[in-house]
Amino acid sequence: MASTVILADDDPALLSSAAEALRGAGFKVLEAASGPAALQAALGRKVDLIVMNVSMPEVGGVEVCHCLKAMPKTQKIPVVLTVYKKDPAAKTLGERTHGSVRVLRKPFASEELVTLARQLVKQKSLI
Repeated sequence: MASTVILADDDPALLSSAAEALRGAGFKVLEAASGPAALQAALGRKVDLIVMNVSMPEVGGVEVCHCLKAMPKTQKIPVVLTVYKKDPAAKTLGERTHGSVRVLRKPFASEELVTLARQLVKQKSLI
């Protein structure tokens, strides 16, 4: 059975290309254009990985991550936060997430995303 990944980003082009890469690698991908949509998707089904942008309108990736890690149903789902190097949020990301998530710097190659997704899903299945 294919692993399910929630992909959340407010950049439609990035969302589309990242989803295409993950689907091409055999993942089932649920796309979300906002933090609340990603959170709702995670609560509604079994999810193996969440990849989301740090800076989104309304609620950003860090806030959604805190919500996910606080709920028993979603606290064990691996989370990857994507961030541009020049984004001011990038500097404090490690301390704001207590190191509980992985960070992927934008722009990233499709292969980099797929490799990281495979690695994290495999680790999750060993827990």
